[in-house]
Amino acid sequence: MSRFCHRVGVRLALVTLLAGLLAGCGGRGGSTAERAWDPDSIPDAFARPTAALVWPGLTHAWLVGPEGALENGLWRVRFEPSCGGALAAPPAHVASEDRWLPVIRWTRRSADVRWEFEAVAFPARSDGDSVLAVSLRVRAVNEGGGARRVRLAAVVDSAVATLRFVAADGESPTAAGRRWATSSAADSGCGYTTLAATGPQAAGEWTLAPGGRSEACFVLPATPLPGRDLARVAARSHASRVAQVRAYWTAAIAHGARFELGDAETEAALRAAQVVLLACREHRDGRWLPIGGPFQYRDFWLRDGARVVQALAISGHVEEARQLVDGFAPLQWPEGPYITQRGQLDGTGQALWAFEQASLRPAPSPDVAALARRALAACAWVEGQRDMGRRAGWPLGNLMPYADPRDGEQVLGQLTGDDFWSLAGYRAAARLCGAAGLAADSARLETQRRAYAAEVITALDHQASPDVPGCWRGGGRDWGNLVAAWPAAVLDPGDARCERLARRLWARAGGAGMVCYGPVDTLQSYVGADLGVWAMLADRPLAADSVLDALLRWRNGSGAGAELFSRSSRDFGLNLPPHPTSAAALVALVRNAVLYDDGDTLLLTLAARERWWQGARVSGAPTRWGVLELSFRREGDRAHWTWTSVPVWTRMRVPQGFALAAAPAPPLRGDAGGHFVLAPPRTGAADVRLAADGAMR
Repeated sequence: MSRFCHRVGVRLALVTLLAGLLAGCGGRGGSTAERAWDPDSIPDAFARPTAALVWPGLTHAWLVGPEGALENGLWRVRFEPSCGGALAAPPAHVASEDRWLPVIRWTRRSADVRWEFEAVAFPARSDGDSVLAVSLRVRAVNEGGGARRVRLAAVVDSAVATLRFVAADGESPTAAGRRWATSSAADSGCGYTTLAATGPQAAGEWTLAPGGRSEACFVLPATPLPGRDLARVAARSHASRVAQVRAYWTAAIAHGARFELGDAETEAALRAAQVVLLACREHRDGRWLPIGGPFQYRDFWLRDGARVVQALAISGHVEEARQLVDGFAPLQWPEGPYITQRGQLDGTGQALWAFEQASLRPAPSPDVAALARRALAACAWVEGQRDMGRRAGWPLGNLMPYADPRDGEQVLGQLTGDDFWSLAGYRAAARLCGAAGLAADSARLETQRRAYAAEVITALDHQASPDVPGCWRGGGRDWGNLVAAWPAAVLDPGDARCERLARRLWARAGGAGMVCYGPVDTLQSYVGADLGVWAMLADRPLAADSVLDALLRWRNGSGAGAELFSRSSRDFGLNLPPHPTSAAALVALVRNAVLYDDGDTLLLTLAARERWWQGARVSGAPTRWGVLELSFRREGDRAHWTWTSVPVWTRMRVPQGFALAAAPAPPLRGDAGGHFVLAPPRTGAADVRLAADGAMR
């Protein structure tokens, strides 16, 4: 966790509560009926259970680790629950409520005693606070037939300072007060608890009758707070904090597009992905920035940030996506490019793609003209790079220059992904200029894009590789080359090179789904997800479905994916989940499977799953032609769609396993035995008769 560790120069102390254990852990704020659910019932694909306690905009996070400890990069709080001297085992699972809502629970057991942990994160002192706090409740439940003596200890470890537990105002803890303690403002604290404290640990012991229970609570800020502030934070009960967090995230998700697919797993996965995307944002110097993750990747990468922006935009969180686009502004160099990491020349195209994805749905944003001017400068830089190589006269000089990304392709050379992303940037810039009323600039950029794309395809025609290589001169890992058909739209989905590329990667991974990165045993969660969208556009819905299946499978108990992990050991090493680009890939796959608007035709149900056809509805989805409502279903031998009419043609795919039984009635178009129905502009409904498809792919 080296990337999120920071040194502090203050004395850290754990301030304790004078009172003993109160029902609900005391505090004010009322009580809320507790929802019963078992974290051990939530699936987790990985070998080590973890969870992230995060909040949008804040610059720290808490990790719930495999041992059930909490760490924030400054210090670690270990919990030692025991019964009769036997320490409880580590948790088997750490999970979010409904596998998406960040009310985190885990269970540990010692003899007949079940130790239930529940934690939520929130801004400590107010909604606008910059300090993250966690409210944690630990409950001991005696499931045995006799009385049990139990003990709970909490120990604070830190490499940056000597931490100790102290009683409030220097007094010895007693059981008489039964109120939240106060402390002088000069005492900075790293936690607040209902347990008694001695030195570096807080502890309590109780005798539980059969069926009996006791509770202890903690408030743990991610950075030290004055004791009085901690006392005010702790004045609200744990139950009220859970209700606060549950209400916030439920409303945040409801603010976006609504996907009612009749598929509880996919719907929960979408919500979990949106939680990750919304949470992996920091507010710095008045701007919102996307980060690569709450732990080891806590920094701004253009390639990850662009994916976060796009996924937020297409899932209905347009305002948040546009705020992040504003955060890209300081990253533009005076010469025009966007670069966050040395040697990663794909960043310029990724930034422009993000601008266009967020700024043109459901209508052009107010700053589209400013973004268009930024895009013009960026494309001029790309043209300048290519022109220098062209004038030098060396082979492939008309393409992007040599670079060493030290990531992704892992090779020094001319990378195909740099050209594909640059072309995606040209396409985005032309669209931005068109929306801004800069018609001449838009037309010029489109002419340049077509000429550049022709040169790229000519270079591919002369490659020894039968598909699409990662580096123009060979070598390198597959990375940027996977965007050739989508989102870069350089190759047509029907280009045989795209299919050969997918087949090569999926064969190495053992079938359509995730792809390997480096060793065969190492799976990469998101880099191959673009092949899923390519499969939809190439009318290979089963392959697309397999990619979605893989993303749904490889998630932890909070519904979050890791970036890299071992297929055999199921371990992610230091690549802790959640990873926002993995979340973005899942959002893009589901959304594009039912509603794709990245071209000049609205495409519906390209890869809708069978269960979705029992009756699905998408509401509030921003598209290039406004906010769209869509419903679709299959009833026997008929398929039916209704959608908000748009000023362009709409193309619909019939359910997998079926074909059109006959040409549909005008104004609809389609061929008997075909898979697609065309509806002219301003149409809002379609109904067709189906027949079994003997040539199902």
